[in-house]
Amino acid sequence: MRVLIAASEYSPLARTGGLGEAVAGIAHGVAAAGHSVRVVIPRYRHLHDFGDRYAGIGFADSLWLHRDANVEVVLVDDPDSFDRPGIYGDTPGSGYQDQWDRFGRFSTVVAAIAQDVDVVHLHDAHTGAVSLLTDRPTVFTVHNAVYPIVGPLQEASELLGADERSTNLGGPLEWYGEANYLKAGMALADLVTTVSPTFAKQLLTDPSVSGGLDGVLNARSQPPIGIVNGIDPVAWNAETDESLASMFGPDQLGARLANREMLIEMAGIDDGVIFGNVGRMSEQKGLALLDSHLDSLVSEGARFVLVGSGELDEMVDGWANRHPQAVWHGPYSEGLNRLVAAGTDCYVMPSRFEPCGIGQMYAMRYGSIPVVRLTGGLADTVIDVDEIPDLATGFGFRAFEPIEMAKTIRRAMRLFRTDQPTWTSLQRRGMTTDFSWANAASSYIKAYEQAIRLS
Repeated sequence: MRVLIAASEYSPLARTGGLGEAVAGIAHGVAAAGHSVRVVIPRYRHLHDFGDRYAGIGFADSLWLHRDANVEVVLVDDPDSFDRPGIYGDTPGSGYQDQWDRFGRFSTVVAAIAQDVDVVHLHDAHTGAVSLLTDRPTVFTVHNAVYPIVGPLQEASELLGADERSTNLGGPLEWYGEANYLKAGMALADLVTTVSPTFAKQLLTDPSVSGGLDGVLNARSQPPIGIVNGIDPVAWNAETDESLASMFGPDQLGARLANREMLIEMAGIDDGVIFGNVGRMSEQKGLALLDSHLDSLVSEGARFVLVGSGELDEMVDGWANRHPQAVWHGPYSEGLNRLVAAGTDCYVMPSRFEPCGIGQMYAMRYGSIPVVRLTGGLADTVIDVDEIPDLATGFGFRAFEPIEMAKTIRRAMRLFRTDQPTWTSLQRRGMTTDFSWANAASSYIKAYEQAIRLS
């Protein structure tokens, strides 16, 4: 098949989080299976050194082609929209006010480029409008539905050249009198997928995670298909990762201790049971559940290494100031990401919702046992030790309540201190679980074939 993948991010060229990694993982996985893959992303300011220049089309002054192994990457050069600081906004976490215009223009270019392909794979709201504009079979993947792109209906419809059916009340583009690109993708794609089976069910039943668009998804004849994201097992391999203090494998867990010692020294914390997290310090990620129990958990020997920033920084910094030898909080770096995975005893992800999650897979790959809220992709990738001991890879809880989080951390601490054989079996099982992109790519290829049949 000739596959065109359109997205706002593609790692390593443009990445703010898991979206870019997922798009790259899918693209390379599908290409490795023998299909022709072209990825289309905006040519952001920081990408001006990539690619060879070709003639433009529509809003694009030019198109730039870049080869990334077996994937062709097309950079859409629209300076009015994308020659700016950052990807979505000029500072991390911010967003430009004209996203509807920027990604509307981008979508029209994608549709023009897609004329000669067999299937178009669209990702999140940034490309949802493409489904209005192309007659090619389309798969629309929802990575996170709480970030729609909404704009003025009249202006957006004129920009896209949308017909009256699309913009009428209740039409696929109209949403409470505005244009909603996420809705367009959900309503008009031949097939909708998302990034885990459990999250696919939640999108149909929980307005708080569907952006209020659960009704749109329920109106489809074919419900969303959940396909769990993967990780790169070559890039994430503790046996060959030279950034670590000591490389190790599932049968050399003693060598892992050097990474633990390095993390303790770096953070300046006392020894204990070490819990880590790398990601946004945001309400969605659930770390606020720790607040009311933090002091008692520290007194019982819990230690926390927390990497990343967000709206909860003040709260997390307060923990570190109150307990400087038990809690450390610092900014993200790739090296820290790997050290936390290789050096912590447990990796905490108490998310309010989590479409898939990737941190828990990195952690398991490097021998850190996940402690998660069993929601979305976390429920699909982590098996609680008390529920299915013979298959277990970690610890989980379901109710989004501080006491449930604290009880689960205490369960982990108790097992760590009293049952090392079971602890080691959890580590080895997690390290040997196959989270490679090959599995996800196979499922996406089937989705492409289904979309072609449905179109």
